[in-house]
Amino acid sequence: MMQPPIFIINMDGCEDRWQATYTRLKEVGLNATRFPATNGKQLSEPEVTKWYDPAANFKRYHRHLTPGEIGCYISHYRVCEKVVNEKLPYALVLEDDLHIEDSLAPLLALVPDLNNWDMIKLSDNRANPFIDTLKLSDQFTLGNYKKVPNGTQGYLISLAGAKKLLSRKPFYRPVDVDLQFHSETGLQVTGIKPYPVSEDVNFESEIATMNKGQHSGRSTFTRNAKHRIRLFLQRQFRSATLKDISDIC
Repeated sequence: MMQPPIFIINMDGCEDRWQATYTRLKEVGLNATRFPATNGKQLSEPEVTKWYDPAANFKRYHRHLTPGEIGCYISHYRVCEKVVNEKLPYALVLEDDLHIEDSLAPLLALVPDLNNWDMIKLSDNRANPFIDTLKLSDQFTLGNYKKVPNGTQGYLISLAGAKKLLSRKPFYRPVDVDLQFHSETGLQVTGIKPYPVSEDVNFESEIATMNKGQHSGRSTFTRNAKHRIRLFLQRQFRSATLKDISDIC
């Protein structure tokens, strides 16, 4: 099988995570490249303002972002830049705190038969249901969402999808929340179940480590309410049209 490029986002000083994920991928017959993560705590104020828009954040999100969340978004953004700059048809993006199933390699073998997709989610820690489904094989099902799963532990991103995500700069929400507002950029988000990737609880999230286990608490009732309303309205739309992605429909 011709595998896609696989990038493991890994923070300097956390090479044990990289090694564990890399070794597991080798066990299932896949090869990966380490992608150095951005440490939000090491960014200067001018560097932060280059990426992050605090005024838009105040108007359109319910709390300000932490350094860990800013660094996380920049890391995923830079992977998308690599996909676009190198004109990669698509790539698999993984964080480094994962449990990887043997099913990942056979799932990847199905992707070349899919068309016109932007993002395929491969992980969800909240069991969000599919709305429409399409059987890809005896083992795997493609689907879309009304509630796009949180998290960016593992996903496939196409060249077209990466270009859409690059339009987000400067950003003002966490990266996984921006993915839930897919209609703002026309991002076609699907998933394939059973998911082959899940969070490994033996590793603590680097964002949680930087934030000392907490998100920013600076918010108001009004900001929370406005965000919840926007999220509710967004979830009235399907995240993708399956007939545009596979001829099987």
